[in-house]
Amino acid sequence: MISGNHDGAERLRFGARHLRQAGLHILSDLADFATPVTLTIKGVEVDVFGIPYADPEHVRSQFNVEVRDFDGAHRYLVERIEEQRHPTRPCILMSHCFVDGGSASDSERPLTLGGAESVAWEPMQGFDYVALGHLHGPQYRGGEHIRYSGSLLKYSFSEASQRKGVTLVDLDASGVTQIQQVPLIPSREVRVLEGELDALIAQGRTDPHADDYLLVRLTDRHAILDPMGKLREVYPNVLHLEKPGMLDARGNQQLDRERLKFSTLDMFSDFFAQTSGEPLTDQQTEAINSLIGELSRDEEAQG
Repeated sequence: MISGNHDGAERLRFGARHLRQAGLHILSDLADFATPVTLTIKGVEVDVFGIPYADPEHVRSQFNVEVRDFDGAHRYLVERIEEQRHPTRPCILMSHCFVDGGSASDSERPLTLGGAESVAWEPMQGFDYVALGHLHGPQYRGGEHIRYSGSLLKYSFSEASQRKGVTLVDLDASGVTQIQQVPLIPSREVRVLEGELDALIAQGRTDPHADDYLLVRLTDRHAILDPMGKLREVYPNVLHLEKPGMLDARGNQQLDRERLKFSTLDMFSDFFAQTSGEPLTDQQTEAINSLIGELSRDEEAQG
């Protein structure tokens, strides 16, 4: 394993020398990036190089080399590894980086501000296989052998449409023979539901996957009392609720005041119906309207 931008490299490699004896190799010391781990599997020797996450400043100070950005730093490290490669063994490269053109999600913490974090895939194309970390969605760049396997689980609703899995790579003395994406099926999915409250509640009563983790977008255009509580009666794992129907169609997320200009009687009637489950009777409406009129006259007299 290699350390990423979420990890403390020194903490991660605590006990690495002892763990290596058990077959667990932790490659988080940038000083050793050009020293491979050589594995022997069914008589085939394979070299594995690991480039832990390192920003340009770290590379510059560690190796006294002038690099200005992530791409320059990563390119320097890859080229040094190319110089150390065994001429006949299959060679695997592991790297934690943002390859140019990769598809990101809300879960990844930016490596830097300003968009200068990406690195080119071209310097890595000569390796038999490149195992990349950082981006959570399964994808490859420049060739099928330069690949992000993606995260094992969905860590935000921006990943709801991603199909999670692990990448199984077969190789022999000649190099990679097969790359297969093996899907992982979680006990609870991460989904986004959209619609009016009543329709979603009706759907939830028969939904076989009602225990999934959900983001719900309500399209209702009127105020609703305790929508989260009502949804959780059928969908117990609603984690986030959005109400785009209550927002300005211009997209500036300001309340549409024209749509919310209900009369006092309208607002009370709506509140009564949601709390009691029944509309006001004509007699109740007349009584409430009379009371509202009295209160309004009192306010005018006091003003």
